[in-house]
Amino acid sequence: MNLQKYKDYFNKISIFFSLNSANYWNTITPCSIKEKPVVVGKYYLNFITKSNYIGQMSEEGIPLYKLGGSEPFYHPIVICQYALGLFEKSILCNHLDVSLKNNFLNQADWLVKYFQEKKGVSGWHLNFDIKKYGIKKPWISAMAQGEAISVLVRANLLTNERLYLEIAEKALIPFNLDVQDGGFVNRFEGFPIYEEYPSLYKTVGVLNGFIFSLFGLYDLLIHTKSEKAKFFFAQGVESLKNILKFYDLKYWSQYYLFDYPNKYPASFTYHILATEQLIALYFLTGENIFLIYSEKWKKQGKSVINRLRILIFKIIYAHTLS
Repeated sequence: MNLQKYKDYFNKISIFFSLNSANYWNTITPCSIKEKPVVVGKYYLNFITKSNYIGQMSEEGIPLYKLGGSEPFYHPIVICQYALGLFEKSILCNHLDVSLKNNFLNQADWLVKYFQEKKGVSGWHLNFDIKKYGIKKPWISAMAQGEAISVLVRANLLTNERLYLEIAEKALIPFNLDVQDGGFVNRFEGFPIYEEYPSLYKTVGVLNGFIFSLFGLYDLLIHTKSEKAKFFFAQGVESLKNILKFYDLKYWSQYYLFDYPNKYPASFTYHILATEQLIALYFLTGENIFLIYSEKWKKQGKSVINRLRILIFKIIYAHTLS
C-alpha cells in the first residue's frame, strides 16, 4: 500500500468519528433540492466541494486521475463531478464569472470530444480492468453516463448549443442494452439495474451508481421532454422501488448486491451518500419509499454503535473501507 493509499485508508477511518475530516475523495455531498424541479438548474446533490480538485490537471484544464501506481489518465466520473462542482459555483454568481463558466464548458467539451461509439454502443469508456467483476477495458458505466448527461444538459442550458443534447440523447443507447450486448443493464430478482460496474459474472448493483444514472435521465427528461429518457427513468425508478429492500441490513445500508445474500455494508460515506440521494429521488418522484429509507438510514448513521459495528466489520472481515 503506497503513502496515498494509507492516507486515504486512515481518512476513511476518521470519517466514522467525524464527517468533517473527510478529504476530497470522501466528502459528503448533501441533497441540494427541497421540491420537485420542473426545469434544469442546480444538481440534485451539492458537488461544490468537487470543484476544488486536488489531483493533477492536464494542459487543457481537465482533471487527471491515478489508480494505484498508474500513470494519470482521464476518468469520466471524476471529470463529470468536477464539472458539476464548477456549475454549482457558477450558479452562486448567476453565471457572471466568465472564467468559471468557461471552465465548466471546457469539461463539457471534453465529453463531446471523447464520446465514442463502438459496436453500436455509445458512451465514455473507462480504460482499466476490474478483476473482481471480470470487467475488461474498455467499458462503459451507467454512473458515468448519467453524470455526463447531467453535465451536457447544463452546458446546453448555458449556451443553447444543440450538439450537447445530441450527444446526451445518444448516451441513452446503453440503457436499452444488456451487459452481454455491450450495454450496462443487468437484472436482480427480474428487475433491470443500470450498472455502475457492468459485470458479465453477475449483477453488481452498486446502489449509488444506479441512482446517479437516474439523475441524468431525469435531467434529459425535463430539459428536452425526451420520451426515451422518460421511459428509462420510469423503468429505473420502478426497479429501485422493488429492490430497495435488498439493500437494507436493518441497521445499515448495503453497498451492492454482488455478494447477495451475503452482507456487504456500505462505508460510512457511501451510507450517507445513499440517504442524500434517496431524499433527492423522493423530491424527483414523490415516491414515499425513498423518503422512508432515507430517514431510516440517516437515523441509523447517527448511531455510534452502528458506526463502530460497521468499522470493525470493514477492517476485520471485508479488508476494505469502501
